[in-house]
Amino acid sequence: MDKRTARYRKWAFGALGIIGLVSVFLGYRLSQIDFDYDFERFFPQDDPETEFFLQYREQYGSENDFILFSLESAEGIFQEDFLAEAKRFQDSLATLPFVVSVQSILNLEEPIRDPVFGTVFQRPYLRYDEPEYFPKDSARIYSAQELVNTFVTEDGTGLAVILNHEPYLSKLRCDTLATEVEAMVTGFQFDSVYKSGRALGQKYFVERMQTELAMFISASLIFIILFLIIAFRSTWGVIVPLVVVFMAIIWLVGIMELSGKSIDLLLTILPTILFVVGMSDVVHILSKYFDELRKGYGKLDAIRTSIREVGMATFLTSLTTAIGFLTLLGSSIIPIREFGLYSAIGVFGAYALAFTLLPATMILFPAPGHLGNRLGDNFWTDKLHRMLLWLMKNRKMVSLGSIGLFIICLWGISRIEVNNYLLEDLREDNPVRQEFNYFEKAYAGVRPFEMSIELTDTTRSIFEPEILRQLDALDQHLHEDYEAGFILSPVSIVKALNKASHNGSADYYVLPENDRDLKKLTRDVQRAKNTEMLQMLVHPDEHSCRFAGKIGDWGNQVITKKNDELALFIKENLDQGLFRHRLTGTATLIDLNNDYLSTTMIQGLLIAFLVVALIVGLMYKEWKMVFIALVPNIFPLLMIGAVMGFFGIDLKVSTSIIFTIAFGIAVDDTIHFISRMRLELAAGHHWLYALKRSFISTGKAIIITSLILCAGFMTLILSTFKG
Repeated sequence: MDKRTARYRKWAFGALGIIGLVSVFLGYRLSQIDFDYDFERFFPQDDPETEFFLQYREQYGSENDFILFSLESAEGIFQEDFLAEAKRFQDSLATLPFVVSVQSILNLEEPIRDPVFGTVFQRPYLRYDEPEYFPKDSARIYSAQELVNTFVTEDGTGLAVILNHEPYLSKLRCDTLATEVEAMVTGFQFDSVYKSGRALGQKYFVERMQTELAMFISASLIFIILFLIIAFRSTWGVIVPLVVVFMAIIWLVGIMELSGKSIDLLLTILPTILFVVGMSDVVHILSKYFDELRKGYGKLDAIRTSIREVGMATFLTSLTTAIGFLTLLGSSIIPIREFGLYSAIGVFGAYALAFTLLPATMILFPAPGHLGNRLGDNFWTDKLHRMLLWLMKNRKMVSLGSIGLFIICLWGISRIEVNNYLLEDLREDNPVRQEFNYFEKAYAGVRPFEMSIELTDTTRSIFEPEILRQLDALDQHLHEDYEAGFILSPVSIVKALNKASHNGSADYYVLPENDRDLKKLTRDVQRAKNTEMLQMLVHPDEHSCRFAGKIGDWGNQVITKKNDELALFIKENLDQGLFRHRLTGTATLIDLNNDYLSTTMIQGLLIAFLVVALIVGLMYKEWKMVFIALVPNIFPLLMIGAVMGFFGIDLKVSTSIIFTIAFGIAVDDTIHFISRMRLELAAGHHWLYALKRSFISTGKAIIITSLILCAGFMTLILSTFKG
């Protein structure tokens, strides 16, 4: 063994030792990683709307700390056996951990004021254990507009049970409650039981993330092995790249756990992305290494040439890919920022391993024996040579075709719409989505509606007759025109008290016509200001209040139109010098994310374009080459936009990040090509010969890595989540 070989082997053993120790440590950290799905982390950060919502929630309480059930009876809910089973179900729910209250028409009571003594007593809406009263009670229930499509379905076949649990439950407690609920439901006999709520949804999403993470990696592994076998026809050429990329994944997930980051919905696809992106570096190095071996060079010389000629281009591709991800740091959404950051870390980790673990392995292990025919005669050279000749002969047709494609893409992009729904990420045949759709149709929707009303004059009270009457007009608009259901507000409290003063007659669920009677009711309400219901709706200073309800998940576009109409109604019908209104709530904040998407996406792409332009400019010191390098990388983005426009795929959180990621990945091929071209020109070759050599020498690796990328990303279509 000569001194050079001994020196290289010593370096290789040292590198493998260090990589092994780091991998063992990070592998242990990987085993401790948690999964999490907290949709509130998708709220825009450092935003006044988010700050307002957090203050609003602190004052009035959370809108998502519940689980909603619907118990179904095809024969109708007013059946003695059904109601007895429903009561047993409700009582069982009350015994579960972290439950604060359970409500349904089985225990709801309406206030009734004694006309003689003026005292208020509670009368049950439904005497569930006295069948002789069912006709009378059911008629009274269906005459109460606040109960229909809220606690009972309009067709009389569904009874809603609302479980309120402790606020802001941790993931562990949510999982515990969800498990208890799912186990308990199986012990009851109903025609159907539908259920929905944050605790149940979070548990389902986390379980699906765990399952799909394993599925994505397995599917990617199968596809990549297949392509590596076809490309290199060598056991060595399959095993070594896989080891390098698996190490990169272990390192990345270990670093995530070490930094306290759990795997969320976006990050479940990160190992797949790293699998296919990290493979690109390895394929380019191995392709060059095998080519040098075929030329008859020794192993060490082949390694040195591969690292020298591919190293800079691979570093630049890793840099541009990482920058594509890092542009996501400009997003106002924390999970997207984290996705961009950890993706960039993973890309550089894969690069580091490709240029340490891979060369060390090549040094210590014998060169692969069977490498196929020599370069001039192999399959790839022949096909690539023919392809180049065809392109040269048909360059006008290619140019015209590109212009035509450009026009078609612009047409498709013009059809893109910015829109989102709450559970759009689940397929229509998904059981959680189907239950969600059921509540959308059978009840007053499940999307929260939250609006704050503030008085500009702090000397006045929400309960003044003039103010209440204007708020009553707003309440009616929300019911009739906005199509909101189950609206709770100070107006609904006063109406309920007026109804109670008239023996529970539904005709009196209105504000009294004369101010004297109205003032009498409001005085009674104000005396009860410490009750839980009033605290949920009116600020103690009586200068602000809450309108809370449910609406259908109509989509951001429809809701934006309704919000504009609502703002116009308030402007025309409420005293503008007296009121300020503000829509808020979790759903509103999620909609805001979409409003920020276009700006964030364009900013990210501009940064990526500038970085690539700078790299190419430094390489060639000629701006013409900058233009040449950028043009082919704009087309993939245009094609993505066109596909989205033609196929009706809306621009939203899950699809907006595709553009910056795609540019960071697509530009890799260009950089490899022009880097090779630069080396050929520097060697004194004519530009046409340099073009031919670059096309043939980089073509194989570009095609293989592109196929690997396509196959890796295609595995994501197996996901439950459409995004």
